[in-house]
Amino acid sequence: MLNKDEIIKAKILEGANKLFQRYGLSKTTMEDIAKDAGKGKSTLYYYFKSKEEIFQAIISREKDDFFLILQGEIAKSPTAWEKFKTFYLKRFEMMKKMANLYTVLVSETREAMFATGGDCHWRKKYDEKEIVILKSILEYGMVSGEFRILSDTELNRLAFVLTSAQRSIEFDLIMYDKLDEMHDYLQLLMQLVMNGLKK
Repeated sequence: MLNKDEIIKAKILEGANKLFQRYGLSKTTMEDIAKDAGKGKSTLYYYFKSKEEIFQAIISREKDDFFLILQGEIAKSPTAWEKFKTFYLKRFEMMKKMANLYTVLVSETREAMFATGGDCHWRKKYDEKEIVILKSILEYGMVSGEFRILSDTELNRLAFVLTSAQRSIEFDLIMYDKLDEMHDYLQLLMQLVMNGLKK
């Protein structure tokens, strides 16, 4: 059962999430968030130092939920090939549901790249988690005999390349408003990967 502080924080995050999706991080103010939550700004600052901290909390929560669901779906798949399909297609399905927030993330990532040389801590943690999942699928495929044996170096590089390729496809399709074509591009990427990994 949540205590009073946890309930207030959850309400703040829920309202802020809607505001960020509608207006973006740069146009949303702490005053907007406090008003939406029905709290004074002083109460808001008691729980969060800035709107950026609120945004980080939302991203962290979304990321945790995302990976929990994704890993659960992958675990149900019986073969490495099915696990790959689940990883890419389930991930795509979940991303479509959070397309507004994802668009905000893309925008903020671009701004951060120009402002700080691309140093986005939340993005790094997200990428690292996806690399771990992809490595586990590749390792499963090698153990099950579906994939050819890769050295540790090849395994690490391939997981990194797959994550980067997927992210680049997503980034460009979102930026050029072609998100509805994502499935086709991911199918092509999966087919290339499978052809390269077959024994």
